[in-house]
Formats: sequence, C-alpha cells, structure tokens
Amino acid sequence: MLRLRTSVMFVLAVVLSLGVALPVGAQGGDEPDYSGAWYSADDGIALWVEDGDAAVYVIGGGVCSLLESFDIAGSDVLYDGDVVYTLALKNGTLSVFENGALELELAYVENLDEVCAEVLDPDALLLALPLDEITSFDDLDLVATTLLAETGIPGMAMAVVTPDGVAWSAGYGFANIEDGIPVTADTPFQLASVSKTMTGTSLMVAVESGALSLDDNINDLLPFAVDNPNVEGEVILVRHLVTHTSSVVDNWPVYDSMYGPGDPTIPLGDFLDGYLVPGGEWYDGAVNYADWMPGEVSDYSNVGAALAGYLVEATTGVPLNEYARATIFEPLGMTNTGWFLAEFDDTSLIAMPYDEDNEAYGYYGFVTWPDGLLRSSANDMGRFLAMVMNGGELDGVRILEQATVDQMLSPQLPDVTGEFGVFWTLGEAGPGTIGHSGGDPGVSTFVYFQPEWGVGVVLLFNSD
Repeated sequence: MLRLRTSVMFVLAVVLSLGVALPVGAQGGDEPDYSGAWYSADDGIALWVEDGDAAVYVIGGGVCSLLESFDIAGSDVLYDGDVVYTLALKNGTLSVFENGALELELAYVENLDEVCAEVLDPDALLLALPLDEITSFDDLDLVATTLLAETGIPGMAMAVVTPDGVAWSAGYGFANIEDGIPVTADTPFQLASVSKTMTGTSLMVAVESGALSLDDNINDLLPFAVDNPNVEGEVILVRHLVTHTSSVVDNWPVYDSMYGPGDPTIPLGDFLDGYLVPGGEWYDGAVNYADWMPGEVSDYSNVGAALAGYLVEATTGVPLNEYARATIFEPLGMTNTGWFLAEFDDTSLIAMPYDEDNEAYGYYGFVTWPDGLLRSSANDMGRFLAMVMNGGELDGVRILEQATVDQMLSPQLPDVTGEFGVFWTLGEAGPGTIGHSGGDPGVSTFVYFQPEWGVGVVLLFNSD
C-alpha cells in the first residue's frame, strides 16, 4: 500500500511542485524507541515519529510531501483505531511489517531536512527521468508509463489541468484485463471519496439557487428527524455535515454490509431514515452517533456525506444524481460521468476494479452513494476541476459564482478544523493544495490543484 501511494503522491509532487518542512529528532536508549526521523532511499519514504504520532512523507525533487498520518501504540501502527502495520527495531534499522510481511526498512537519520533536500535516484521512485529533466508532457508520459510498468497495476488515467481546461491527458494499461479493453482519458473510473467534491459542489449549486443554506438546521429540511441520543439540545447544521463535524458517524459493520454487486437497490432516503431514526432497521444510537455536540469535533463520516447529498433531493425535489447531471455534467460536457451503472450506455467501458493480485472485484455499488460512487473520466474530471479553478466558469458556461466557489474552498469551521471547505480538503496533498483523494476496493483516486501555481492534476487507478 505504501509503495503505490508513494509513487502516486510523487507524481502529484512533480505536477504540483509541492514541499513541506519536517522536524528532526533523536533516537537512543536500550529499549526500542521509534521516536525521531527515519528514511528509506530505496522507497523514497521518510517517517517522523513523536509522542505516539507518525507522519509518512514521500520524498522527491528536493521536497517532502505528506503521504499519511498514523497513531502508534507500542509497536502497532494504527489508522482509525485499526492496526495496519507493526514495527520492529534492530541494529538501527526500523522494519515495517504489513500482515506479517516486510513492507519496508528505514534507517535513522539525524536531520530529515537534509534528506528532504536531496533529489533521489529516479529509479527508486519509479521514474524514468530526474525531476529537473521533466520539461514536457512527453516526459510526463514516460514517467506515467514507467509507473504503470513497475507497479503492475492494471490501468490509470491522468489529466493535467489549468483554469482554461485540460492541458494534457492520457490513459495507460487496461480498463478490463480479461477483455483487453484499454484505458483512455475518457474511460470512466469509480472515484471513491473524490465523489464528495461533486456532492459538495452540487450542494453549493442548490445553496446558490436558494434551496437551502449552510446554516440551516437539517431537521428543517428533512422528511425525518435526526436526533443524536448521546447529547442533549443539539442542532445539526448543513455546515456540520460538509465538515464532518455533525456527530453522525459510520457504523462500519452496517456500512460495509451495504456493498453489493450492481447498483444499490435500497433508496438513499430509506436507508438514512433506517440508520438515523429510532426503530429503523439499521439504527443503533450508541454507534451511529458520537458523544459530542455537533460542531465540536471533526470525525470523517461517509454517512454524513450521504446525508448531505440527500439534502439536495429533500430541498429541490430532484435526486442528487439527476441534479448534478442537469446543473454540472451536461453544462460542462461531462459525457462519461454518472453515479449509477444504469446511467452508462456501455458499462463494459467502465474501468473494472481490481485487487492487488489483479483479480476483478466486479462492478459494485452501495446505498450511501453520494459519498463515493461517482464514476467519471480523467477528461471529465479535468473539466470539472478547471471550472472550479476558474472561479465557477469554463468555456463561457458558469456553474457557480466566484463568491460561492471561494466559500466552498474556504475553511467552514476554522476554530474546529481547517482541513475542510465544503467537503473539499485543504492542504491534504501539501501546503496550499485543494482537492480530495479516494480509496475503495479496486479504486485509488486523486484530484488536486494548487491555486498559487494555477495547475491541477487528476490521477485515477483501477487498483487498490
């Protein structure tokens, strides 16, 4: 997992020219002590550990870019409370294991800032050219081709975007290995959580139309009442949903059970009613809700995102998939984009999701579809991203006003979290970046832009 994400995040760093300064620390003593800075030249990864926290960085081109953050408890590396890696320290080498298998080895370094300033051997980063020699789209094409060949992933699509539109795009490998269908820049990929950028944008279109506001109490908009039983007197605002601060949380056994072949069969509103309202089929107040007041804590919530998507239907009378098509997809000419398989004329052209052994998962869906089921191509998402980068307009077609876009891309609850605008993540791929990443079975996606540089990138993979 780290190796693929390292390569992908380095491509992002190449395109967006990102950097981040790292602290340094010390390591010593007779007992295993993971504190301080660690570095693997072979993998292009740096690790900073301090006070039970670990930050993983990808290194390249003289910069370090944040890849992922973890918690550490003893020798266990945790993500969302689950053990994802284990650590072992011997003879000054820090070994990282995943499911008992050695993932990578890192050496202790006194000064990680110096490591970050290096330009690593491009072969170690799955690159065919040093960073300072990548001066054309032909060079970037060679980088992408090498990335695909050396990772063994089935397929990928990429687009480089400016506020004027898609500057360059390409597809690599296979959308479907078994049928020999190649990936093109017009191949629809399942987007996973990148879908939330479309849900947020659609919501802001509805806000601009006057259907609702970010400061509305959701119970004034919904056909059912949402009441967190773990707190008293709470008011959940639309703004809380889009910043993951609503206190509606994911009940993972229920959430995971909603995945199945084909399009979802349970209506979104029925599921949300059954999940959030006492007596519902999937209701468990102690698990489906947190024990803090809305607006106090940011805790990433897919169900909360699905509820935000449902608000579009509740306030406009039009389901989110139809609303997005009428107000965003069709005006922008996004002809290879849709939420459901039934919306595509030829589903065989959609990129098939594959596991790490390139075994097909098959096309699947889930009932909380606004949080991650959108399918779109690199070219279509490039046009969408260009519209956002250009202040809500592209090729003379205006989707949102500049002021609405500025609001959407600004921290909504800066005293609680500076990480989220209206679902758009701020700074996730490096300082100043705006966008979102996504991951689901057979899906890895990245859509970001750097306003200062006026450049964005879409990276879509049909592999986990």
